[in-house]
Amino acid sequence: MGTPHVLLLAGIGGHAPDEALDSLSTLTDTVSVVYITAWRSSGPVRADWEQRGLRGEFLDVPDLDAAVLAAADLHGRLPLDGVVTYSELLLRPQAEIASRLGLPGNPPEAVAVAQSKARQRLAFAEDGVPSPEFEIITSERDLAAAAARVGLPGVFKPSLGAGSQSVRLVSTYAELIHAFTAARAEKTAFLQADEAYLLEQRMALETDGDSGYAAYCSVESLLADGTAHHLAVADRLPLEHGYAEEGVLLPSRLDEATQAAAVDVADRAIRAIGLVSGAVHTEIALTADGPRVIEVNARAGGPLPTMFEVAAGYDYAAEIGRAALGLQPGALPRFTRVALLRFLPIPVGNWRVAAQTPVEEVLRAFPELVYVSPRFTPGQRVSRQRTLHLVSFMVNAPDRDAARAVTRQVERALDIRLVPGFDATTGADRD
Repeated sequence: MGTPHVLLLAGIGGHAPDEALDSLSTLTDTVSVVYITAWRSSGPVRADWEQRGLRGEFLDVPDLDAAVLAAADLHGRLPLDGVVTYSELLLRPQAEIASRLGLPGNPPEAVAVAQSKARQRLAFAEDGVPSPEFEIITSERDLAAAAARVGLPGVFKPSLGAGSQSVRLVSTYAELIHAFTAARAEKTAFLQADEAYLLEQRMALETDGDSGYAAYCSVESLLADGTAHHLAVADRLPLEHGYAEEGVLLPSRLDEATQAAAVDVADRAIRAIGLVSGAVHTEIALTADGPRVIEVNARAGGPLPTMFEVAAGYDYAAEIGRAALGLQPGALPRFTRVALLRFLPIPVGNWRVAAQTPVEEVLRAFPELVYVSPRFTPGQRVSRQRTLHLVSFMVNAPDRDAARAVTRQVERALDIRLVPGFDATTGADRD
């Protein structure tokens, strides 16, 4: 192909731009960036791109529609061979660019279904893909019928969303009304809207018996020219703070038969939605009646590119770039280590961070750490309005037991102490 021209859409979420550029640079020396500035300035990313000496252009745009227009203009100056993003919030313009320019990618309609949990459920019902019972809610008038049809307790969630934001268990009708009212008032990072919400049948995801894991997993897949390559199954740590994710472990501890059943259901769900290109992250509930689809995401699960690199030396981000160029994947991952990503959830309520151990000190103490990423610093206000987690960190270990043991040690070493209330005097706000 010579030196193909790849366009990276960046701006918020997903695999970090510097790491994405590391991976894409292994495929070509011509990597342009369209950076959506609606969330933050492009300054640091632009500086990094310029320092690399890549061919192409770096373009700032204000919103999603402008990203599509900028890509079309760029294509007229320097024809594009592929467009890639690693962010849930940028999937729509990626699909529109690929469709408009005739590049490999998912059809915009398939991406629209993938970004709508309501439309996913309808597609699964039509194709017989196992998933929970559900009702779609678009106004207060739908609440009573939804509660009667699905039953309570049930799981309330926005149709458009990420990171389990506004997902909650509702046990009474009053709680359902409150969840619906609060979700409609909540601001999200998305630059698009979906007025639908769901009430779903509750599946017991919190623990998988006495295994020490949650009763759900995820199937990580790479689609190339319509063919699905299912790369791995990842486990989840038990849920102890509602539906705030607690941790991801790769590769899975599940037996071959259970993994195969989860992969089969994920494959059926992907086909029902109509996805044909790029990364797919499918969350699967492990129920007594067999696997059921929780949701399908048309991108890599947040930390998975780094986890694949740690556990298998596999450059998932580069393989996603290959798919965007219409190329078949290289060798599939072979796992020799274990990667564990731990999230520490924020307790329900309003808090301030009274103290926490400096990141540099924790990194020095634990060579197994890949990174530590605190969401807050001492003195800051803390609540679940912006994020569900205090900190995340990743451990590289030879086996699962070692990974779990180091994770517990790191949690203690971080020593994050919260005090109740936004008015507590622990330091000036830095929000």
